[in-house]
Amino acid sequence: MNKRQMKKILPKQKRKINLRQKLSSFVDRISKILYPNNIKCLICGDDLPQKQDIEFCAKCEEKLEYIDNEKCCLRCGAKLIAEEKYCLNCQNNQFDFDMSRAVFVYDGAIKTIIYNLKYGNKPYISNTISYCMARKLKSLNWKVDMVVPVPSSKETLKERGFNQAELIARKLSEIIHVDFENEILQKIKHTEKQANLSGIERRTNLEGAFLVDNKYKAFLKGKTILLIDDVITSGSTISFCAKELKKNGAKAVLVLGFARAFYSIPTQSNLKNVKSFIN
Repeated sequence: MNKRQMKKILPKQKRKINLRQKLSSFVDRISKILYPNNIKCLICGDDLPQKQDIEFCAKCEEKLEYIDNEKCCLRCGAKLIAEEKYCLNCQNNQFDFDMSRAVFVYDGAIKTIIYNLKYGNKPYISNTISYCMARKLKSLNWKVDMVVPVPSSKETLKERGFNQAELIARKLSEIIHVDFENEILQKIKHTEKQANLSGIERRTNLEGAFLVDNKYKAFLKGKTILLIDDVITSGSTISFCAKELKKNGAKAVLVLGFARAFYSIPTQSNLKNVKSFIN
């Protein structure tokens, strides 16, 4: 190859390299805008002293209300205020999930974090939530086969642009090295917001809302599912999801949420059919 031919080829190669570099730089800038990791405390906004997975400063984290594994309803995970084992909600209602737990009480700063994630167009918050839930999961020592998010309807996805439970579950699965499955459970009916409804209305609202395709039955058979949601309130949503998963072959459904509504009225200390999934 002569010098003239070399001169023609080299500029083309340089242009290709420069184009790739510019594209890579552009994607990196966009990623930092959409997912600005480890910059400020998600609660108070102060600068964090170092890079960290959970983006809370020490002062703010001290004020958060964690749910103690030993002081919550053994079935649904609601925080209890007395020396009892089960909350009133679990005494009066039948649920299809085997056990549910959450990291925090749904109050104060935690409410704000959830609001900012869902309605403040801040999907990067899901990373911190996932790491909080991974830490909780480690303390529970649950053994699961796959991670499945509570699904959103097509209408909600179109409105919000993402399913917050999916973002949390996807990152959590990476942290704990368990398979993430997003297609198994679908929400096929758009429902009214559960927060606006009574307990009976919530259950009626969710009838027929969730579906597992028949093609996943063999895949689900005998599996223990970790079902993920951001906030657990009455337990109706996660119960309907668990019912559909079990109907299609799942052996057990354990539920983990970032936050749990506070039920303050505990009752009797004996409830049947609560299985232990702790080693």
